[in-house]
Formats: sequence, C-alpha cells, structure tokens
Amino acid sequence: MDSSSYRSNLLSPEEWAAVWLRYASEKRKEDFWAWDELTWTVADAPERAWPVILELVRQATDEQLGAIGAGPIEHLVQNHVAAFVDRIEAQVFRDPRFQEALAAIWLNTWNQEPSLITRIVTASGGQIEPFYLDHDKAEREEQMPKDGA
Repeated sequence: MDSSSYRSNLLSPEEWAAVWLRYASEKRKEDFWAWDELTWTVADAPERAWPVILELVRQATDEQLGAIGAGPIEHLVQNHVAAFVDRIEAQVFRDPRFQEALAAIWLNTWNQEPSLITRIVTASGGQIEPFYLDHDKAEREEQMPKDGA
C-alpha cells in the first residue's frame, strides 16, 4: 500500500483515532480504511502510528482498550519493540489506561530479545503471559502428512 495515497494523511491523529474507534464499535464499512491504514502504518511507519495509538487510548472507552492492545499496540510491540520499549514504559508510568491496553496483547517471544520481553511484561504490570510460537515451523508441520493418512 502506497502511504502517499492514505486517507489518513489529511487527518490529525485525533481525527484518525476517532474514525478508528467508530469503526471498532459500529463496523461501518465506510470507516474500515482507518483500521486498515493504521495496521499498515504500524508496520511500515511506526513513528507516524505512535501518536495515533496514544490518541486511541485517550479517546477509547474502557471497553475498547482491549481492542487497541490486541490490535495496534500488539503489532507495534511484535514488530518494533526495540525502538519503542522506552516510550512504552514511560507511557505506562503516565497513563494507567495505556497499561491496561498493553496488558491485552499476545506476546510471542519467538525472534524477540529476552530482555525486551521482560521489560514489556513488567510494563504491563505482570499481566502479559508470553508464549513461544515459531510460525514458519508451525506452518511446515501443518503441511506435513499425518500418520495414517
């Protein structure tokens, strides 16, 4: 996806977060782009996504915090933890709602630095239970013939 064509380029983080949250609660087809673009932005331009994530947590209802954690925060941690761990720890200290959202992530330790995993678990208040899954290995095993087949 070419980021120059993103609709979000015309919006502030506050406006983008409002549309994302509206999509999360109402599932209006015309708002799906906000969710989709944030997913790509977290992957490809995490610095641009960070203020939107903070704004999501600020605007969210208590019930929406888990979706923010399981979505953009989880993807940020999984793909960019080394670059953001200091900011995540600082934000948790400033904002207990951010810690609540962080605690909702699934944290795969595969291909992650153990010290960074420890820092994220600590930042979550010990709520995250990391797991290990090598996706490539699991996919290979799934494609192998089963005994007796």
